[in-house]
Amino acid sequence: MMLQQTQVATAIPYYERWLARFPTVQDLADAPLEDVLKHWQGLGYYARARNLHKAAKLICEQHAGIFPTTYESVLALPGVGRYTAGAICSIALGLDTPIVDANVIRVLCRVYQIPGDPKLPKTQDVLWERAAALIPSGHAGAFNQAMMELGALHCLTPPRCTHCPVQSVCGAFQDQQTDRFPEFAAKKAFTSQRDVCLWIEWDGHFLLVKRPDDGLWGGLYELPRVTALETESLEEAAARALASIVGGTGRVGRPLASLKHGVTTRKITLTVLEVESAVVPKALPANLVWASWTDLARFPVSSPQAKLLATLQESRSQPSLF
Repeated sequence: MMLQQTQVATAIPYYERWLARFPTVQDLADAPLEDVLKHWQGLGYYARARNLHKAAKLICEQHAGIFPTTYESVLALPGVGRYTAGAICSIALGLDTPIVDANVIRVLCRVYQIPGDPKLPKTQDVLWERAAALIPSGHAGAFNQAMMELGALHCLTPPRCTHCPVQSVCGAFQDQQTDRFPEFAAKKAFTSQRDVCLWIEWDGHFLLVKRPDDGLWGGLYELPRVTALETESLEEAAARALASIVGGTGRVGRPLASLKHGVTTRKITLTVLEVESAVVPKALPANLVWASWTDLARFPVSSPQAKLLATLQESRSQPSLF
């Protein structure tokens, strides 16, 4: 699961910390979701952590805490698609199941000159059928890893065909069309977005809001945040956030910190504005909490929020937690 959208070298230290905290399926199932998200912090794509938590609970409830051993039962786990199920079943369980990842897609599309965008369902079906037909019985794990390695070392973009061991059977190489395949559709253009966060401080504490459990950064905490409309200034967007998220009043003051980050096709400029003389409800909504620098470590936050908080913390001469 960690290797979905994440390189091996990046995932290893997270994997080691994860196993130290959750050595068994039962340990993961019993852990609070916030603890699970905190130990995933920095890896991104937090739906993976939420799905792992759900999968652990399902395994304990339906499989007596023992990991399932059939392709269908593995595929039924939350967050597990064909690729993850194929990898687990072939490499860990010794089943004859294929794998189609980005590396394998390049190999198959060039060797067999498979037309169409590999992201489209029709092309995906062709790729999976080809991959399944190639599996040598009883050796799926080694074969799948070899295919991924072939794509990672030789069948790159652009490909390194000179020493490729399958160039003699590669249709794209023989026809000098390696630059044509795979036929991915053009990437969407990036859009710019201005986001505003509120810094509301009271008695050594600052206000955080918990995001909805589903969606981007689901279940994580952040400074109260909105996306500025095209017609709004940052100050106007901050005033809107103060009223709609916090239900409070105050004077929007100076910017305290800013950073740029990206999410899929969005380039986001995130700015923190201070709220002076803030008046907030005594009884806060359930998704709002007052946090201090000393207890911040128990709240899971996204990487952009962690960077902002570290900047704010440093500016206030506090020992850094990030």
